[in-house]
Amino acid sequence: MPIFVTCRLITRKPLTDLWQRFGVFTPPHPWNHPQRLWFHAASVGEVQAAKALITTLRQRDTRADIIVSTVTAQGYLAATKQLAGVALCLYAPIDLPWVVERFINKLTPSVYICLETELWPNTLRLMRDHGITTLLLNGRLSENAFRRYSKISDFMRQVVRCFNAASVIQRLDRERYLALGLEPEKIQVHGNAKYDQHLTPIVSLPSGQQETRGNEHRASVITHYQCLLGLKPHQRVFIAGSTHSGEEALILEAFRTLATAIPDLVLIVAPRHLERLDKIMTDWRGQGIHFCLLSAMTGSRHEKPIILVDQMGELANLYSIATYVFCGGSLVDRGGHNIMEPAFWGKPPLFGPHMSDFNDARSMLEGQDAGFLVQNTQELVARILYFHHHHDSYQQAGQRAATIALAQQGSATRQADIICHALDKRPHNSTL
Repeated sequence: MPIFVTCRLITRKPLTDLWQRFGVFTPPHPWNHPQRLWFHAASVGEVQAAKALITTLRQRDTRADIIVSTVTAQGYLAATKQLAGVALCLYAPIDLPWVVERFINKLTPSVYICLETELWPNTLRLMRDHGITTLLLNGRLSENAFRRYSKISDFMRQVVRCFNAASVIQRLDRERYLALGLEPEKIQVHGNAKYDQHLTPIVSLPSGQQETRGNEHRASVITHYQCLLGLKPHQRVFIAGSTHSGEEALILEAFRTLATAIPDLVLIVAPRHLERLDKIMTDWRGQGIHFCLLSAMTGSRHEKPIILVDQMGELANLYSIATYVFCGGSLVDRGGHNIMEPAFWGKPPLFGPHMSDFNDARSMLEGQDAGFLVQNTQELVARILYFHHHHDSYQQAGQRAATIALAQQGSATRQADIICHALDKRPHNSTL
């Protein structure tokens, strides 16, 4: 421990989280429920998966206290922000036996849930030794990680066999975990819980239409927005979703070029943060840019080719009417945004190089030519024009995108089933 403290002092990093990593914290007393679920998430991406699973469990009124541990400071901040009042958020224990023992004694978990690729040997071994049900959920294993683990295959076999059950994202992940020694009967492929996009009726459907599910509801959403925006049949729509400061100017530059080649092209810009709307509108008016606000659309035809989204909760369904989609936070360094949302509607997303928060989704789509990286506005324009002139190629990319996105649907539900099954198998007073 003195070594860790010395390193922190040398690097001038605060010691607050260090004490917690060694188990110096006070747990709630008393707990609200006799059983506890401990989710372990490395960073922001895993926290998103934990949130999806926890949300599903809470919808079922699952009677268990929730604990979420993270490795990185960014993950801890994301957990405390997104799960405030829902979970006890902690820094994860240093993977030393006596530290892990201290955590176990303080938290007395019923089920320990390891998310994605967090394979801490001492933690997993001690969970097993204490009789704590241990699950690997939203599991994945990159080629590089698999190659490293394969060099110590005998050791890793013992590690992965600590799991009572596992759910992985793709078949390739299953093959890699099987190769490391995880028993076949323990592992299933259930997709990625982060991208389990529930199609909910967040729009007000036209009079006389009933809110339906599945394909009927999808068609209703498309019809609703086509009517609301007064779109002509087959009119092309370019949506720039979740844009950040600096990106709107780049998108307008691209749109001016595209509009000369694609007649009647409509641009829809959806800023990530609505508090920026006043500045955006002031800037656009100062430049003589004519636009409409989404909230002012009444269904009549309009002459202004640019629509600014000024309402929360619209973007995920607006993608349904897009011809081309760019996902923001990626041409500027903001970590990107959820590119599975347009993919869900069969729209292959375009995105910039800054996708650190959604690298897994990028890998899934880009690896199947169902999502496309553009480095700048010139590449954005070139890619859209290529697809404009190669419609069949674009349609095929959209079908691949939809296939990948739809494979994630129900993932959170299926993985929540595993958690509930694990809880049901334990006596209600069986913490420790």
